[in-house]
Amino acid sequence: MLDKRSGTRLANLWDEAKAQAMSEPERLVYRSNVLGSDKRVTNYGGGNTSSKIWQKDPLTGESVEVLWVKGSGGDSASIKLDGFATLYMDKLRALKGHYRGLEHEDEMVGYLPHCTFNLNPRPASIDTPLHAFVPKPHVDHMHPDAIIAIAAAKDSKALTKEIFGDAIGWLPWKRPGFELGLWLEKFCVENPEAKGVVLASHGLFTWGETPRECYETTISVINQAIDWFERKSEGKPIFGGEVVKSLDEPGRRAVAAKLMPRIRGLIS
Repeated sequence: MLDKRSGTRLANLWDEAKAQAMSEPERLVYRSNVLGSDKRVTNYGGGNTSSKIWQKDPLTGESVEVLWVKGSGGDSASIKLDGFATLYMDKLRALKGHYRGLEHEDEMVGYLPHCTFNLNPRPASIDTPLHAFVPKPHVDHMHPDAIIAIAAAKDSKALTKEIFGDAIGWLPWKRPGFELGLWLEKFCVENPEAKGVVLASHGLFTWGETPRECYETTISVINQAIDWFERKSEGKPIFGGEVVKSLDEPGRRAVAAKLMPRIRGLIS
């Protein structure tokens, strides 16, 4: 029997044949566009995606690891190659040696341009360390409605555990930046089987070994949250139900008859 709720689920739109014909940076653009095409996945301009890609260094000719990450501004649904910042991963990792602690976190943003690969003019966003320090090749950071409902709840941590078990972790709220990037790295190292993290009052991070795995994990996690909410709310009135009962038509007419003389007096 057809599940009447199936229309609320996110469809898997990944076309592997199409993706296989693309370069690795093009697959990142494709993944971003498909994710951004549904506003249940992320709001306009929200979220970001990344891939760590091995490329030829234009100066040395050697193969180097490059972080491609959505730059500041832009929209995932319409982003192109020039919307991504590119940074040397070895230089990003070297920034840990310059980090002087949380009270000096803001100064780390100024180091990001020094990590630029191939003179790319696209400025790196504040979320760059979060993507760089997750030890996985492909990372999605989205703001799905269903996940925000969990992340913003007062019992966010317990809900995350109830819904996802150990597959998806939880971290308390922290302003995006270098410190949160280190938190994510620590979580990944300590929980190697986890597929993502709910960030309290913020959103969702997911990752994968391939672009397709990363995308499908993101979609699966969001659908799991949607399914949980639907099961929990089935048969229950929305927002606690009706507080004040609406008047029937005769009642509305009676109230209007009393109010109209006053209204006419005010506007005459």
